[in-house]
Amino acid sequence: MIIDNSWGGRLPLLAIGVLAISLDSAVFNDFHVSATTLGLAQIVGFFSALALSLPLLALIDKGMRILRPAHLSTIAVIALLVLFLRGGLLASLVQILGVPVTVAHLVTALFSVLALYAGYLWFVEPQRAQGRSDATRWDLFCLVAAGYAVLLRLLYLGVPELLFEEAYYWNYARHLAIGYLDHPLMVAWIMRPFIDLMGNTELAVRSGAFLCWLATASFSYRLTRDVLDRAAAYRALMLVAVLPIYFSFGLFMTPDAPVTACWAAAIYFMQQIVVRGKSRAWLGLGIAIGLGMISKYTIALLAAAIVLFVLFDRPSRKWLSRPEPYMAALVALALFLPAVIWNWQHDWISFSFQSQDRLASRFSFSLPRLIGNIIVILTPTGIVSVAALLIYRQQAWAGFSDRFASHTAATGTWLRSALLLTWLALFPLAVFAAVSLFRASKLNWTGPAWLALLPLMALLVTPGPAAGLPKLLTWCRQAWPPTIVICLLLYGAALHWLSLGLPGVAYPNNMHLIGWRDFARDVELLVQQSRRETGREILVVGMDRNRIASGLAFYRSQYLDAAGGNAGHDPAFETASEHLFGSVGLMYALWFPDSQQNGKTMLLVAKDASSLGTVQVLSRVKTAGEIKEIDVRQQGKPAGRYYARLVTGYQAKGVAAGAAVDGKPDE
Repeated sequence: MIIDNSWGGRLPLLAIGVLAISLDSAVFNDFHVSATTLGLAQIVGFFSALALSLPLLALIDKGMRILRPAHLSTIAVIALLVLFLRGGLLASLVQILGVPVTVAHLVTALFSVLALYAGYLWFVEPQRAQGRSDATRWDLFCLVAAGYAVLLRLLYLGVPELLFEEAYYWNYARHLAIGYLDHPLMVAWIMRPFIDLMGNTELAVRSGAFLCWLATASFSYRLTRDVLDRAAAYRALMLVAVLPIYFSFGLFMTPDAPVTACWAAAIYFMQQIVVRGKSRAWLGLGIAIGLGMISKYTIALLAAAIVLFVLFDRPSRKWLSRPEPYMAALVALALFLPAVIWNWQHDWISFSFQSQDRLASRFSFSLPRLIGNIIVILTPTGIVSVAALLIYRQQAWAGFSDRFASHTAATGTWLRSALLLTWLALFPLAVFAAVSLFRASKLNWTGPAWLALLPLMALLVTPGPAAGLPKLLTWCRQAWPPTIVICLLLYGAALHWLSLGLPGVAYPNNMHLIGWRDFARDVELLVQQSRRETGREILVVGMDRNRIASGLAFYRSQYLDAAGGNAGHDPAFETASEHLFGSVGLMYALWFPDSQQNGKTMLLVAKDASSLGTVQVLSRVKTAGEIKEIDVRQQGKPAGRYYARLVTGYQAKGVAAGAAVDGKPDE
């Protein structure tokens, strides 16, 4: 867009911006007042302002360049990215900071105008784009993509409702201990200070995940800078910001967040030991492995890969005669000691649960699922890039090494680093693949393992002459920019849908945890009513392994906080799971031993009404009330239905007579 840079030339641009903000706000307020959801109102307002602005900008653009088809497609992508970003800003201002809706939208409207203009200047305006070299354009693209992914996470961090896993780990933090059945302590101990500071909020639960991602990004950047150079490190930073698996690890607080940070640190320190010969890096390696072991036990695979590399790599065997490796092992063991102590106190149940119990589970050939999971978490372009690098490693390096003054020295360092990093990635991946031959695999299993290959993958998001490169490497270079843009658009759309909804897109039935803020409120009101009618305390029981109980414990607590206090009641300690009726409840079986619940009055909550009338339920209670329906809604749209039933006289070993159902003996 060619515009006179004088003050007089900028006045029309300023006027268009003011008009866009005014129209955006007017349309938003009109839709919002008419009971339209916040998400729909802000979408209609945004596109109304955009529809007004583009023709006006074309009038002041000498040459009408802005309306050219090639430019319009780029503008459409930028507009969608800005729309999703501003949705997070609007939701955060209203939901977290309590800013009045009208004021919050005015801020987002101003943000939209500035963001759209910046996007046009950076990526569309011909004069600016033509004046940049390929390297400069790549640098700008990677930095903007990484920055967008980080900002998107920040703006939505405290907005969408928790995953059921996050709610379960929130219960970890509320029952703080040095160990737990299904995972070590780190996720709870990271989460607890934020909960103490910010209360029972989504932002408190997820803040630790974002900090762990920052640590992951820092070590990935430092590793790639040492293996290649600063420019390639920016590419690796972009990958760790945008690839689906690391984007999710930096948004949702699960044990994967801290273990990934520790995994990245361990890889970096190992590279410093093997390639740079730094003895002090052993201490960092010991700390990283130790902290990783109290985050998630799977980092033991990386530790095993490191030990095997030192044993079989001739130059690395020199360390076996020095004290540093053994000191590192002692440091790691000392940090892991709390998990050992907790297991010793609880008959080694966590170690057993994660090892022999999983191996003793039913047979399942899940290798195809594992491969599919890898394609999802790494993107098709990512997995093809990994394959291309393993096949054409030397050719990929040849197109990059001309940057270095000492080609021979750089090649030696590269080959040594590539050998180490490939081994540190392939060994854990091989173990996961072997396990998937006879046991079920999970989506997040291989996530941390790919960190070792990020420096190699950065070679394929680095500009340079493509002449002479194999077609597969050339294809990967060309595929990364659209892949990154598609990922960012999908993340933005998904987060906007979860938080504010999208026009015409319904919510799945009973998807955790969509609509649970209102659902938990309804359950809590039912609890309070039952407490008044019976004169007894009510134990809420989620009738599945841990999903319903975890979600209700968190969102009932949040509702009571917002209502002005819990009046001596704490749902985290008043919500149990289906283990009380002969099923599995993970940590709930330890938090709520069934023998200690005898005689209690309970409110059972289930997705299926039939599960509230089974023999396992009715044989353990004296009376069972009527089954009530509770509808779940999100942004005014149906999101599921749950069922609740009040029962009295619970007995863990069963009641002699049949339960009285709705005041009549059960037949």
